[in-house]
Amino acid sequence: MVSNMNTKLNDFLKGEKLSKENFDDLKNVANITNFNEKILTWFRYLQTIEVVGWRNKLVTKKICDILEKNQPLQFYSLFCPSYIKGDGKSGFRTDDVGNTTKNGLKRLDEITKMTRKLGFKCNNPEAIFFDISLEQPEKTIYMINNLNKNIENFCKYLPKEMKFSLLSEKFPELMDIIGYKGVVIDPLPVDDVVLNRIIDRGKKFYELFGWSMEQIIARSRVIASGEATVGTFLRHTMPNAIMIYTPTMLERAQIYSGKHQDDPLAIIIPKKDYMGS
Repeated sequence: MVSNMNTKLNDFLKGEKLSKENFDDLKNVANITNFNEKILTWFRYLQTIEVVGWRNKLVTKKICDILEKNQPLQFYSLFCPSYIKGDGKSGFRTDDVGNTTKNGLKRLDEITKMTRKLGFKCNNPEAIFFDISLEQPEKTIYMINNLNKNIENFCKYLPKEMKFSLLSEKFPELMDIIGYKGVVIDPLPVDDVVLNRIIDRGKKFYELFGWSMEQIIARSRVIASGEATVGTFLRHTMPNAIMIYTPTMLERAQIYSGKHQDDPLAIIIPKKDYMGS
């Protein structure tokens, strides 16, 4: 049986040589989808653009289940505000947005276009601006005009036909639950392993603001609570959508599945240098 599957996959690949990891990944997709060549072709494309090692078998199965429904696909990304960086500084950029944001929009657009080229129907991609749970809310909550300017600058880079929404307007309940200040859920909706990864990785970012370790831990608890809550709303309202992950802190992608790591959100993580054709 294994030998037959290997032969079928080799025939499908037409002599293309893959790493064992990629070959086994395609074999897993083949088993889940009863060797659906259209879906296998899409996953082969995904393998060429994603960061290796972040998509586990449960996420793969979730994506396969979505692709097998033959319904129009919805790709989306969450985008955070662009903040002013520097020791002791706070507030939003009003001159422009960062390269992470610009590149994230390009990847979201390109992945949707390529998926269409591979024969899948896709809705227009959606950029969702994460305008809640602000950094240093005790200061930035008084800078909403600058946040609005940041959003205005963000919209200048929206590719043609890309949908745009504010998270606070897409899910108004989140303003009551999380608001601008953020929230801490007790017990946290992620385990200690995930939390410690966020804290450790977050040091590199928050040191740009001159933060203490105590501040970094406190903010990490807010991030874990807020993003897991957002993930719950995404799970129930966009069950057939696929998130294109944009932040540089990859460890945070797990948070959106919260306590449902056995039934994760469909999230793919493109390489930083992927810009498409």
